[in-house]
Amino acid sequence: MDDNKVAVLLEDLMSQFRTFGEGLQPLNDKVDRVETKVDNLDTKLDAHIEENRHNFEKNCQEHQQLMQMVKELDTEVIQIKRIK
Repeated sequence: MDDNKVAVLLEDLMSQFRTFGEGLQPLNDKVDRVETKVDNLDTKLDAHIEENRHNFEKNCQEHQQLMQMVKELDTEVIQIKRIK
């Protein structure tokens, strides 16, 4: 094959690859948008997890306080019954 035919063939292949690459650009843009949305959802999920962890700890503390109050009331009721 002579150099001219090879050059024409290479130019044709380069053109096809360029067209193919340009056709992939919308797909790349969509993937980028999806990645951005996933990153945003991940950030929101992390925030919710942290908030729920904080609420859980707060509820545990309140539960312990309530249990202590119930014990104290129970003790007071027993003392009152003894007095009567």
